[in-house]
Amino acid sequence: MTNQNPLFDITLDLGLGYFEVVTRGFWSLDDIAEFRSALERTIHRIRATGRMPVSLCDYSHAMVQSQEVVAAFMQMMEAPSVRSGRVAVYTKGALTKFQATRANLDHGEFRFFTCKDAARAWLLSPRD
Repeated sequence: MTNQNPLFDITLDLGLGYFEVVTRGFWSLDDIAEFRSALERTIHRIRATGRMPVSLCDYSHAMVQSQEVVAAFMQMMEAPSVRSGRVAVYTKGALTKFQATRANLDHGEFRFFTCKDAARAWLLSPRD
């Protein structure tokens, strides 16, 4: 998929029902709105195949975000239109991992990884 925002990329594998998000930099509320729209389009395409989406979120290039952006992200994640069956969050940064973990405490479908290959393997493994 293509987008015009340099702060994120979304790569879709429709056959697997899998998408990967790479985030970068420091976000604004406008970036969250654009990201939400891109996620909704991606997830809609996967669900149209009858699959439950799974996603890998690569935060290894992201910065710690403002409280305002974290709050907007948390609110966005309450919407069923942006939810995946499984979400693997990959980052080696301790602060970004802490922030991502805190922002998703209520979401049991999230797992956190420091190895991208392990994250992808968990996502694509048979469900428990």
